[in-house]
Amino acid sequence: MASSPATERRARLDRETVVLTAEALVDREGYDALSMTLLAGELETRVSSLYNHVANLEDLRSDVQVRAMELLGRQVQRAAMGHAGADGLRVLSHALRTFARAYPQRYAALTRAPIDRDRFLAAAGEVIEAMGVMVRSTGHDEERILPLGMAIFSALHGFVSLEASGYFDGVPQLDEVFEQVVRGAVTSAVLDVTR
Repeated sequence: MASSPATERRARLDRETVVLTAEALVDREGYDALSMTLLAGELETRVSSLYNHVANLEDLRSDVQVRAMELLGRQVQRAAMGHAGADGLRVLSHALRTFARAYPQRYAALTRAPIDRDRFLAAAGEVIEAMGVMVRSTGHDEERILPLGMAIFSALHGFVSLEASGYFDGVPQLDEVFEQVVRGAVTSAVLDVTR
């Protein structure tokens, strides 16, 4: 007698499958909508079965945050290759927007307060490194790298999060607006080195 797809799915259930399905739910329904009940329904299993693979909802949300940051890190590192200075900062700015457009709900998840700060900061290593290299290549002293990187990210995040939320829907010349935000953030960072 052949087993049903639901039985096969349950038999194959592991942490990776649980987290991948949670990511798909976050992409479709939003980070705040993620629940163990919704996830169990998607996996055609009981809620209690999920606890064999994740400790609780916070553990699952932490995995979504960490994996989103790791994915952003890979994309940012790829984009940064061969760039430096103001050009590199522009490239990173566009990589951040591209990620947020492709994964608006995961972007929202990774910009929330980290659930597991140590894991999250470890996952953020590639993003921090890429931003640090670009800011450093504009000629700044080491003590200015972190504050300037955070300032640039904050300016970009304001635009990117408003765009992802739909706030700018129907606004003409939105790419031009983004370019102005990038120009302001990058120019400020580059000019700051001469002060």
